Amino acid sequence: MSFQRKSIACAFATLLTFPLCALDLTLSTTLETKAAVAIPTDVDEDYDRRWDLLQGDTSAEFKLDASHDAHSAFLDCAILFDAIGAGSSGIALDRDDEERNFFFKFKEGWYDYNGGFWSVRVGRQITAWGAADGLQVADVLCPKDETKLFTSDYSDSRIGIDAVRLSYNGSILSADAYWIPIFTPSTLPLEQKNPLRKLMIPSAIPAIAAGNIFHIPLYFTEDDIELPETQLKNGEYAGKVSAYTPFADISLYGYWGWDDEQIISYEINPKKINAYGVPAEIQLAGEYKKMAMLGADMSIPAGPLVIRAEGAFFPGRYFSTSMEEQLIGMDSYVVLNEITFLAGLDFISGTWTITGQYYGDAISGAKRSATGKEGYFHQATLNISKTFLGGNLELGLTGMMEFNDFSWVVQPSVSYDATDQLSFSLGASFFRPSFDTDKVGRYGYYEDLSCVTLGAKFSF
Repeated sequence: MSFQRKSIACAFATLLTFPLCALDLTLSTTLETKAAVAIPTDVDEDYDRRWDLLQGDTSAEFKLDASHDAHSAFLDCAILFDAIGAGSSGIALDRDDEERNFFFKFKEGWYDYNGGFWSVRVGRQITAWGAADGLQVADVLCPKDETKLFTSDYSDSRIGIDAVRLSYNGSILSADAYWIPIFTPSTLPLEQKNPLRKLMIPSAIPAIAAGNIFHIPLYFTEDDIELPETQLKNGEYAGKVSAYTPFADISLYGYWGWDDEQIISYEINPKKINAYGVPAEIQLAGEYKKMAMLGADMSIPAGPLVIRAEGAFFPGRYFSTSMEEQLIGMDSYVVLNEITFLAGLDFISGTWTITGQYYGDAISGAKRSATGKEGYFHQATLNISKTFLGGNLELGLTGMMEFNDFSWVVQPSVSYDATDQLSFSLGASFFRPSFDTDKVGRYGYYEDLSCVTLGAKFSF
């Protein structure tokens, strides 16, 4: 966590360097609470969490904008109370490591100088890449906060990167170049009380030997993750070029850095194997590998329609092999080429908004038995929303289905702005497995986390 503390210190130091008497300051505060309760499902009774509290977050977020002539600075931080102790992407404030509920989240903190056709930004920043809605194609710049199944907006689902961004600001053409000297990893749901941990890393796996059933414990903590050394040679580089024409908006992306998807290895202590040849425990470890990405997106307006397309190519990407393959002597990873793409259509008319997307992920030579991934994975999403009462009331319905195993999720929602400062939200998520009882599917994997979510937000 030392790099986060250094980033926070730099952000406050940046603000103090401004001539305070000449600053134009704007401070905004948002108080938000969100709770999610699991609903009954048809899953196995041993794995059922029905009526459990899956999320219980209350946060106070503070945003400070400061500007003076061509200079500007922005600070975004929050204090979070996590009622279930599921962990967070922030810095734990509790002294007791066994029960961490309070967190400090440093989302963004940067200084920006605008020289007209060029500008430079230094500090922690969050940037969205691509034209996809809710799906990741070329959006690899900022790591993800994977400790939560649901987040309110993009800034909550992504973690800021500590970077220097140099930009060219033209009316038709713009370009951004990033240097990221310190790698920031995605935050994993490793807390024992996090409902996502059991899906990511089960506490034990069954094994059968000589007619007996054994349960082999699995061990994996933050200490088992090997981070790249903090050296200049381990920095990351990225670039974006955008063109704005009367017919379409087009962007090109390039990235060379660390992959947020870890390579997981499984190790057995040869001294802890019983008489049946079954290990007493399996130790997991994680490491990060370098990754390159070339991507592009395009948005074409056509009256009430917007046609979107996005694609990304990952040459020689590292993928973890399965535990079964590693335990019989296979390497912990394979190197394969990957292509992801998306085609989307948006329809906006009056108070109606309809968005449909088709997503594909192709991995050359991938075998599900070796990598846990399909050679070709594809899915579709549909989002429908309508506003009432002058835009104060919004009803929404989101559906997603993957076509490999035909598992799906449906998410109805309603939000109401009681005033300009106060809003309420109510939603639900229903995850369902494949219609084929022998398959689970990517969304069916989360069936036990089907839930109802209630939230409230007050801004001033």
